[in-house]
Amino acid sequence: MLKFFAKILVFIVIIPIIISCNATKRVPEGKSLLEKNNVVVNDKKTSNQEVLSYLRQKPNLKVLGIPFSLHIYNIGNPNYTVPFRSKPAKEKFLTNIFSEKQVNALANSYKNINDWFLKSGNPPVISDSTQIERSVNSLYKYYLSKGYFDAEVSFVELKKNKRSVVTYNITTNDPYFIDSVSTTISSPVLDSLYQKTKDKSFVKKGNQINYNDLQAEENRLVELYRNSGIYHFSKNITEFWIDSLTTSYQKNVLLKIPNRVIEEGDSLVSKPFQIQKVKKVNVFTDFSFETRNQKPQDSAYYKGYTFYANDKLKFTPKYLANAIVIQPDSIYKDTERDLTRKYLRELQNFKPSVDIKYEELDAESLAANIYLSPLKKYSFGFDTEITTSNIKPFGVSGKFSLLNRNVFRGAEVLELSFQGSFLNIDGKFTDNPDFFNAYETGVNATLKIPRIVFFGNTSKIIPKRMTPQTNIGIGLSSQRNIGLDRQNLTGGIDYTWRSSKTTNHKLELLNVQYIKNQNPQKYFTIFNSEYEKLNDVAEIITPNPTLIDSEGKLIAYDYMKFVLDSVELQTSNPIEYLEVQKVNERRDILVEDFLVPVISYTYNYTNREELKDNDFSSVTARVISSGSLTSAFIKKPADGTTKKLFGVNIAHYLKTELEYKKYWAINPNSSFVHRSFIGVAFPFGNSNIPFSRSYRAGGANDIRAWRTFELGPGSEPNNLEFKTGTLKFTTNFEYRFKVINSIYSALFIDAGNIWDVTGSNVTSSEGRFKGFSSLNEIAIGSGFGLRYDFSFLVFRFDVGFKTYEPYLFDSNKWFKNFNFNNAVYQIGINYPF
Repeated sequence: MLKFFAKILVFIVIIPIIISCNATKRVPEGKSLLEKNNVVVNDKKTSNQEVLSYLRQKPNLKVLGIPFSLHIYNIGNPNYTVPFRSKPAKEKFLTNIFSEKQVNALANSYKNINDWFLKSGNPPVISDSTQIERSVNSLYKYYLSKGYFDAEVSFVELKKNKRSVVTYNITTNDPYFIDSVSTTISSPVLDSLYQKTKDKSFVKKGNQINYNDLQAEENRLVELYRNSGIYHFSKNITEFWIDSLTTSYQKNVLLKIPNRVIEEGDSLVSKPFQIQKVKKVNVFTDFSFETRNQKPQDSAYYKGYTFYANDKLKFTPKYLANAIVIQPDSIYKDTERDLTRKYLRELQNFKPSVDIKYEELDAESLAANIYLSPLKKYSFGFDTEITTSNIKPFGVSGKFSLLNRNVFRGAEVLELSFQGSFLNIDGKFTDNPDFFNAYETGVNATLKIPRIVFFGNTSKIIPKRMTPQTNIGIGLSSQRNIGLDRQNLTGGIDYTWRSSKTTNHKLELLNVQYIKNQNPQKYFTIFNSEYEKLNDVAEIITPNPTLIDSEGKLIAYDYMKFVLDSVELQTSNPIEYLEVQKVNERRDILVEDFLVPVISYTYNYTNREELKDNDFSSVTARVISSGSLTSAFIKKPADGTTKKLFGVNIAHYLKTELEYKKYWAINPNSSFVHRSFIGVAFPFGNSNIPFSRSYRAGGANDIRAWRTFELGPGSEPNNLEFKTGTLKFTTNFEYRFKVINSIYSALFIDAGNIWDVTGSNVTSSEGRFKGFSSLNEIAIGSGFGLRYDFSFLVFRFDVGFKTYEPYLFDSNKWFKNFNFNNAVYQIGINYPF
């Protein structure tokens, strides 16, 4: 971590040096730096990234028009010599003062600094005629593949002051089109399948000839045939012929698929392809290289699956078969093989190298052999983490976990974890003078079951191809010197499944959280602004001496009781009485112990294909209900208060949330990202929404120009330490780009706020949502950030500036505090969205 901060510091220090650098400093005489590429298509300059990707040489990466990586490289010297090494007198002088070992260490330091610049930067891209010719050839082949058979590509290179600008001129001429599509498919079964699906073909009459379409059609046919029982079909069998004899711009396309060629003795024989079925499925549950030749000692048969083990079989066949999509007595399918491999890996009971091999039994049947190598039954883990937040400026946490696999012989995974955190709490929230003046501990147990555990048979509703999973968890956490020292007891059961490649579901059948505040008497220490409100009231409604302690401070609880119990004060001082009433109600909400029994459903759609995919969108919708089940069994108290269980208030509320994300890949080194979120919560049954389940605005992953809990609700100008609401809307826009090596940057705009929609007495009219008129209370923040990619995580540093502040009394709310003095500096791990 220190090494990382050193790199960032060096980077910031050398920026002024970089800007003043000469980019051609390391360009050899007679050579030129490739400054820019231009691609002109039919007399129009193009910025099409697909076209530009065919250029073999590209200029050094620029950020805001500055080639940072080149300038950093230029600070170093490839032919570097330590200064005093070339001056014997100076070296002798240093040797007389220091030891030879110290002089060598000094020389190495000089060289290491020089090498760091060379390694961190990128050398100048020297314009190369060979690479230019290759680019011309690549561009020609690209347009040829698009049906421009008469395309012409040339280039012009302009050189000046050791800099080079290369312009590629492309004249496409008229494209060629498909006049007709004919087929010669030798195997009847293949021809039949093609004829049934030819309406889905990518190669159609009237289309412009495009090699991508030909390749897509080839892939479609491979997928079609290999998922229709044609096990021996492969990609290199398909051929497309384009008629080159005609001079017309309309071309005939011929699809040829010959028979299968196999060896019979010393001869090659052509035979038609046939549909093959998987007759047997053999599963070797404890395969290893060392025991590969041993005869299995134990076996079991279940619905067409045969399970083998070199030792005693440790998995229940019925449950392990749930993860195997390959069906006995069904035709061969690539998709079933791939899904089986994927699902078995997700069990977390076997090594990722799940091997599936097919053995030909006869011309029409196959045997599928699945080789599984089990992981160790027990594994231990230890993780550490550094955290930061508003009231916890610095924290160090550790987590120890124990994993127990195949607990009940059904590939279940039981995880026990123990967590502990040492935290530095802001001095105004604690009397402890130590640096680590607070701590948090927790213990959790989670059981993952790779199937739905419920009454009756759910396989018809959620079949095994959806990889259903049941998760059962219980946890306990406790805090000391953190806020009101909350204690949480949680327990629940949820189900997850994937209905398609892009769609995931999660149903929380029950998630119960018991929230207990162990030190509610610390309320006015934590929420000092509330205490100050009482002091302001005490300036008008003078407390009697019994309401002042020995240090001359107001006794908050006694003073509130004194005011609120007085009918006379309610009449004579209604404003002050109402202020004390609000303080008391806010306190009741925040210190109240709650039981939160939640039922929820989450829907997630994403077309992201892999982790590094930077061009995708996702939608997440969630519906949450708390207390709805318990309402059916527990009667409402006669006094009309909140329903209770064992004397603890039950939280009753409905909440719905919607989040949308969209990523646009601009080029391999930059992207534009958008995120929008809206959520609303409604309490019912005379209940309040627990503080932990309310919405808050601001923070490293939200509206970054404000700290967490600092913004809202609405335009309310209160100075509460923790501001919450029951409606939240945020939208974020971020442009991300690479600076150099593992250092990235971003420019962002965040907007949003929270409001109250319940009509609560503790929120003023400025904090309530009033329809479209409240949209002018959307706060806006903007800023920039640096990111360092460690490959396994991204360290993030953002600077947010308050751009529009809806709570200001000034009629002009724009850019009032848009400066570094009022900026908010946020530290985060990974990207905010």
